[in-house]
Amino acid sequence: MGITKPDLKAEALRLRLEERLSLREIASVTGAAKGSLNVWLQSYPLTDEEKKARSKTAKRYVTPKKSHGEESKHHQATAAQTLTNQQRGRIAEAAVLFRLVLHGFEVYTSAFDGDKVDCLVYVPESGKTLKLQVRYVNSPSTHGLPVVRLSCAEGHSKRRRYKEGEFDFIIGYYLFNDTAYVFSFDELVQHKRHVTVSDKYAERWDKLRT
Repeated sequence: MGITKPDLKAEALRLRLEERLSLREIASVTGAAKGSLNVWLQSYPLTDEEKKARSKTAKRYVTPKKSHGEESKHHQATAAQTLTNQQRGRIAEAAVLFRLVLHGFEVYTSAFDGDKVDCLVYVPESGKTLKLQVRYVNSPSTHGLPVVRLSCAEGHSKRRRYKEGEFDFIIGYYLFNDTAYVFSFDELVQHKRHVTVSDKYAERWDKLRT
């Protein structure tokens, strides 16, 4: 037979009166709803001294900063300067171009800024020509991992999500750890605004050959 509501109330009152537990602690111990506990315990509040003592001893949970890998010498070289958006874009494109050539792909880049496709890549093994978008990955201001944004300019002031057919792969280049993250169109279908980088996407140039 389960615990009845009167039993829960009695236990909640005992924990407050005898052990001086907080509402959150009582909810954790008893499993009672906080709404019910508020009603049951409103006539038996903790004293100001007890609340003050708890606030001093309570341990704050600090979200651990996720590892971004080892800082690259390239990032260290730019630490003292603020890069413009144009510089960031060129750095990302140069880093990706270097990798593509190194892996034996033939690359054709656009001579015009603002083109929807950053480069076309010919794959000798399959004879396919792929559309690539290249993104510079910014370091996040919070404790999370960086993300690759999935939007493009629409007119002078608007942005929109890329549409099907506008790319085959998006490459996010993260200067901090000098790593390129490779995402296929199919891997991004369920993502609306951005995708988080992770090791499983790092330097996956083999995807272009499948």
